[in-house]
Amino acid sequence: MPDVFPFPDAYTVPIMDEMTETRAQALQRFGRARRQATIDLVTARLTGRDTRLLPFDAIRSELRWQNPLYRGVQEISVTAVVGSVGRYREFNRQFLPLSDSLRERWAQVDALAATAGWPPIEVYQMGNVYFVRDGNHRVSVARHLQIPTIEAHVWEYAEEIEIDPDSDLDQIFIQLGKRTFMQKTGLDILIPDHTICFTSPGRYTELLMQIQELRQTLAAIDGEEMPYLEAVAAWYEMDYLPTVQIIHDSNLLADFPGRTEADLFVWLSKYRSGLGDEFAEYDNLADLAQLLAERYREGGLNRLTRQMRRLLGSGELPPLVEIE
Repeated sequence: MPDVFPFPDAYTVPIMDEMTETRAQALQRFGRARRQATIDLVTARLTGRDTRLLPFDAIRSELRWQNPLYRGVQEISVTAVVGSVGRYREFNRQFLPLSDSLRERWAQVDALAATAGWPPIEVYQMGNVYFVRDGNHRVSVARHLQIPTIEAHVWEYAEEIEIDPDSDLDQIFIQLGKRTFMQKTGLDILIPDHTICFTSPGRYTELLMQIQELRQTLAAIDGEEMPYLEAVAAWYEMDYLPTVQIIHDSNLLADFPGRTEADLFVWLSKYRSGLGDEFAEYDNLADLAQLLAERYREGGLNRLTRQMRRLLGSGELPPLVEIE
């Protein structure tokens, strides 16, 4: 009895050829994506542009509300995806792959785009942007193929935080730190015309520690605990304002364009002990600032200026925030 299909290879070979061609094209696209990622990295270093993918867990830890609401499956803009839950070191902000180890998985996902299609990705939403919970490779391929939208299961964090696709990572942390500081201290209400503004993240935490230390010191002197808002006002009037006034009137920030009086205030606070040992004794930060201003005018702060430049920085891109 003759075979019903005497020449099976006549049917399977074209299919295999098509699959091989599809895979080859996917690998070529991955190669182009990797080259573009390398170019972007070099350009970012030359221009100071931040191309890092945003780390979701680090930002979430600063949010007031930790439980997101499920919003169902939605069609979201691919370019609005700016971060990742756990793979933020594997792609840049444009979701270009940063490692050759992603080649096989990336090519598989690319090939599926032309054949079976993709299931919805999973994302967390904050404001108008999204962080990938599952589907980083799908987003990467979609960006490279210039696909405008993608289906996603969306969990939304109801937070009043301004993040856009071009937001700088450090500026986000500064924004979150400022919000937490103002909520705890009420300084925007107590002193609406305050001058506190930072260019590096983590500085507001330093201020909260100073306020608490002052409150404890005053409690030890007076024998009773001062109300927190009164301690905030006392810290601003006794510690912060006199010091930044001297910084403002002097020329201490001349060598640090882009930095603020508040930046230098925190620097003086953190390194007051070493500075006092090296230059003179002092009673408070304002005295130390006055001493440094006088030395600066006399031209005797060359070594200190180098120390300040190293610790304060002069505008270069800060290192990536490390997340355990």
